[in-house]
Amino acid sequence: MKNINEQLAELKGLTKTTTNPDLAKALGVSPKTIYTWKERDKIPEKIFLKAQQMSSLGEALPPTGYMKLDFYEQAVSAGYGELVISEEKSSDIIFSESFINNELGVNPKHIFLMPVKGDSMYPTLKNGSLVMVNRVEQYSGDGIYVFRFDGQLMVKRLQFSKNGLSVVSDNSNYEKWELSKEEITSNDFEIIGEVVWSGQRM
Repeated sequence: MKNINEQLAELKGLTKTTTNPDLAKALGVSPKTIYTWKERDKIPEKIFLKAQQMSSLGEALPPTGYMKLDFYEQAVSAGYGELVISEEKSSDIIFSESFINNELGVNPKHIFLMPVKGDSMYPTLKNGSLVMVNRVEQYSGDGIYVFRFDGQLMVKRLQFSKNGLSVVSDNSNYEKWELSKEEITSNDFEIIGEVVWSGQRM
């Protein structure tokens, strides 16, 4: 039977990690848990099963100082909107932790990436732009938001108005429209999050 250090080495090989903190992060446990394993000289069998599954799926930790962000293939419309069929996570994109925490100042657990479809937010957002969305449950001030209204998922600039919210397109070819207070509180309207970053081809 392998001793505890040999077992930890096996887990690190399966998860493609080299240190105990990285191993804990990969397995979704606290560093103290690994210390407890060493104290008890035993690692639960389910941990090895999880590590083996991760290895078979090709999962690995990003380099130190970087993190994975969820990416959703479902495009948000920057035109007149499109019916949302699914929003299933498709892959991951890696970003610098320093950039997320210090430059953007958002919680990494609350952000994800989505592509933009359409030209109504041009020149701020081009067709095909990638937007980083910070999940919020409600309007928190004027800005660009991803929201769902009447079955459509859209990205627009939302501004406070006396009647509710003004929905503004940065492209002057698109007219501004209003969301009433009644519409905002209805089941047809839901704020998904606020756009905090975008990337696009020049």
